[in-house]
Amino acid sequence: MKRGAVARTLLHEIAPRPINPSRLARLQQWYNTTVATIGWRVYIFFHNSQIQQQIVALWRWQHHIQDRFVLHGLILLVTMLVTLHTAFPFWSWLTLPLATLTAELPTAETTDTGSLTDDTVTVAPPFATPDTSNAAIDLTQPAIQIPQPVHIPAFQATHQLAPGETLGTLADHYGVSIESLIWANDLQNGDVLAIDQELRIPSLSGIPYVIQPGDTLELIASRAGVVAEAIWLFESNGLQHVDFDQLPSGHEIFIPGGTQPLPEALLTLRGGLEGLAASQAQPAGLVREPQTNLRAGPDLVYERVARLDAERRVQLLARHAQWLKVDAAGTTGWVRVDLLEIPDGLLETLPETNDFPPPPPIWVWPTHGRITSGFGPRWGGFHNGLDIANRAWTPIVAARAGQVVEAGWCSGYGYCVRINHAGGLQTVYGHLIDQPVVRAGQAVAVGQLIGHMGSTYDARGGGYSTGVHLHFEVRVNGRAVDPLRFLP
Repeated sequence: MKRGAVARTLLHEIAPRPINPSRLARLQQWYNTTVATIGWRVYIFFHNSQIQQQIVALWRWQHHIQDRFVLHGLILLVTMLVTLHTAFPFWSWLTLPLATLTAELPTAETTDTGSLTDDTVTVAPPFATPDTSNAAIDLTQPAIQIPQPVHIPAFQATHQLAPGETLGTLADHYGVSIESLIWANDLQNGDVLAIDQELRIPSLSGIPYVIQPGDTLELIASRAGVVAEAIWLFESNGLQHVDFDQLPSGHEIFIPGGTQPLPEALLTLRGGLEGLAASQAQPAGLVREPQTNLRAGPDLVYERVARLDAERRVQLLARHAQWLKVDAAGTTGWVRVDLLEIPDGLLETLPETNDFPPPPPIWVWPTHGRITSGFGPRWGGFHNGLDIANRAWTPIVAARAGQVVEAGWCSGYGYCVRINHAGGLQTVYGHLIDQPVVRAGQAVAVGQLIGHMGSTYDARGGGYSTGVHLHFEVRVNGRAVDPLRFLP
């Protein structure tokens, strides 16, 4: 018998059938008629002349044995006769010229396809002829079946994926649905199937589920499209001695025959169910740490395109130096080799590539204009920055990627922005025309707009401005240095 047929037979067995009240009434009628008929035949048995003569002869012989043995023997004899007639109705000498009683007891037959045939109970009343003036009464009903516990494990095996194997071939081989394989192995996020990855194989189509606080068996069953008894009778769930409304939170169960829609994003990414069936096992790695950056190129200077959670499985496409080009559920980027868990010997099989964009600049000029005052001694004092003049509202950008630590009115500078960078570097942008467009705590990329050129200053803080310009500073560990050492 094929596994699919086994699954269908199993679901037939564990699915409770509705009980028809009229069917129960007919079974009750059959029972009462059978008991009455047996009693009537016992009565006739004792009124048979030959039987009566034998009983009288036995009674006359009673002087040879004690009365109590005669009585016990008669009771035993009657009991045996009634029992034998019930078991072997071919005793024709006890047959009465009454209406025939026919009772076909419930039987279960298995067809070649593994499905169960409907069982029947046919009743013919022995004492009365049915009224045929009305519509005929159909006395054929399916037999009552009591659901029985299912003694199979939730998962029949684990399967290690070989190169080129697909979800479709796996589902066909084990006789389960593709959806069941996806939900049983947390593949719904679109991660790639990996070579040598171990997959759990359900014993039949269905879905696993981890019980959450407040769950009831009826609620879980309704969401999965099954009846609660199908879950309760599945013995590997361990719920036979658990109240339906007091389920153990955090316990994983299996819902035989249960269904759950696949995410639309997954179906779109893989091209529907047909695309999922054709998904092949590919070279892949496992993300080691949470919040791992996926970058646009093989270097830290490239911008981040995504963040990957730990345990995410990514497809390995190529390598460059100590970086790997990967695909994470449709998003392509680069990850450092040491941030992935990779099977031994797989790294060397990946092709080398130089197919990536040029690195972005580390430093850019913060604005356009004319340098009106450089870094160094000025007017009997020391100028610790670079003045760049242009028209009011000329855009000002971050000279390097970093994090804003101050944005607003600053002592001496008027409206200003301070940005911290790696390596103890900080840049300062003073005399902006208005409130900056960034805020403290915000991460900014190199070249990102932070404000506009103006001529504000704070006299109380010792600041001064003679016209519209940007005062730009670069500080290393708090000490001002010449910005021209860093600008391209």
